[in-house]
Amino acid sequence: MRRVLVTAALLASLGTAPAVHANGDPASDVLLTQDAFYPYEPEVPQPVQDGLDDTLDRARKEGFPLKVAIIASQNDLGAIPQFYGKPQPYADHLQTEIAFDKPKPLLVVMPTGFGVAAIPGKPLEALEEIDTPDGDSGDSLGRTAIEATRALAEAQGKSLPEPKLPPPEDEGGTSPIVYFVPILLLALGGGLAALRARTKDDEGEAQVAG
Repeated sequence: MRRVLVTAALLASLGTAPAVHANGDPASDVLLTQDAFYPYEPEVPQPVQDGLDDTLDRARKEGFPLKVAIIASQNDLGAIPQFYGKPQPYADHLQTEIAFDKPKPLLVVMPTGFGVAAIPGKPLEALEEIDTPDGDSGDSLGRTAIEATRALAEAQGKSLPEPKLPPPEDEGGTSPIVYFVPILLLALGGGLAALRARTKDDEGEAQVAG
């Protein structure tokens, strides 16, 4: 009976191991089956996600199968928040989590900069001209990841087309068109006021003529 209980406890512990790992480092789990890990908050707009996914798909077809982890805050690191703000050390760590049979080219994007692993040559030099993203804007994070992906591919002799995306959002995540709405409303209000004044003048002239 004791042997049965020990065996059951061992099986139970093995069964819970994946769940514990899943809570440890979210990106390491996602990148096992997908090419991109996106932050929980702020959310990367869907068109930008599609643009990055398409870019990574093209890179894979060109022989450059890159994995990308976008880390916007400590929440994206699960049980290892100490790596936040340290993109290169985190890239080195994450590489060990996702590389089983062989190393996998990896790009980490944080508001503080970039980290790379398993990429030949001097990949960080290819990213020197790219501005770091705004950590409060998912749009900025996603677009920066696309730009960095294309730069790394270019350094490997792979030319990737720029994906078609909607106009960039501002730092607060608001489309630029929103700023034109108040102007249009003011112009419309001014036009209505002028029309009313002109109507009153016409009525006054009509009364005088009568």
